[in-house]
Amino acid sequence: MGGAAKKPISNVEKRMKKEMEAQQKKAQGKKTSKTGSEVISKNITISNEMIKKVQEEIKKEKIITPYELATKTNVTVSVAKRILKELSSQGIVKEQFKNRRTAIYVAP
Repeated sequence: MGGAAKKPISNVEKRMKKEMEAQQKKAQGKKTSKTGSEVISKNITISNEMIKKVQEEIKKEKIITPYELATKTNVTVSVAKRILKELSSQGIVKEQFKNRRTAIYVAP
């Protein structure tokens, strides 16, 4: 009897407002994670400045892990792993121990 109830105008306005905000966020182009923090691009190139900064950190420490390097240089752990692999291939650091979870590097 009477058919389906129509949604109140306030609900329709709220939905339209949310859609407008979502379109504006997409237009900005900044990606955010679920926690609200800004997502940094994963395509980070390793510059000479970064390598020099890493070499200074290695001189201070006896051993270095990707996690330690990531926290000190403010990069992700995956980028730190790539940096350490590259430095290892150049002979700047030596891979002392590696298992499936982490690797430990030392300065030769």
